Amino acid sequence: MNPSSDLARHGYQILENVFAPEAVCTFRAAITETIDLAAQAMRAPFAASYPDTPIEERLDRAATDDHVYSLALFRAALADAQRDPRIEAIASHPRLTALTSELLEPFKRTGQTIRARAAVPAFSRTRSPWHQDVVRETQSGCGTVRFACWMPLHDVDASSGALEIIPGAWHSPFPHAEDHEAGRFYIPEKDLPPAERKTVPVRCGDVLVIDRFLPHRSLPVEGQRARWAIVMWIKGMQ
Repeated sequence: MNPSSDLARHGYQILENVFAPEAVCTFRAAITETIDLAAQAMRAPFAASYPDTPIEERLDRAATDDHVYSLALFRAALADAQRDPRIEAIASHPRLTALTSELLEPFKRTGQTIRARAAVPAFSRTRSPWHQDVVRETQSGCGTVRFACWMPLHDVDASSGALEIIPGAWHSPFPHAEDHEAGRFYIPEKDLPPAERKTVPVRCGDVLVIDRFLPHRSLPVEGQRARWAIVMWIKGMQ
């Protein structure tokens, strides 16, 4: 990783004005259409998915009527939105590719994984657990992830689903425990470093880059507006 970058020194860096407003609109449309496709495949009336409601409010509105149905739409969006060509195109976005290649040096990019992510009030009103993106050092699979690009689809701050981080040049995984019910790993509070914790506001169109070993978690959103984001984990090898 480029040793002179903020990413190397502090574990995170904000890349400003990467995506134009029109590009963000296409990402939102891709997620909306993924939810539409899932809703159309179900036996419930399509209107039950609140198709004319913005994505920040749609799933909460649907959950008021049928929590299980809304959760199914949510999971479909997280599982499948990245296959939409508009979201797939993030992997080859010229400006983002140039900026991340510079940050990646001396490693060469070997691939990426893209997913939609969201903090939806109907499904969680608590902070997500602390974790790192790489929990085991290996030379294959997730172990080759170098950093993640986190791209919110609207401005975020402490009240609207920003990330909370523990800045620093962390060079290895902290001990993680497994939450079998939720299917995820997390860092127990006792194993976290006694360092500053910081909330990172991000403007829509900017990209928050976080190192693979940066401890972080998503903050809950206030009110009934979900926070949607696209995440791209970039892999690299020397």
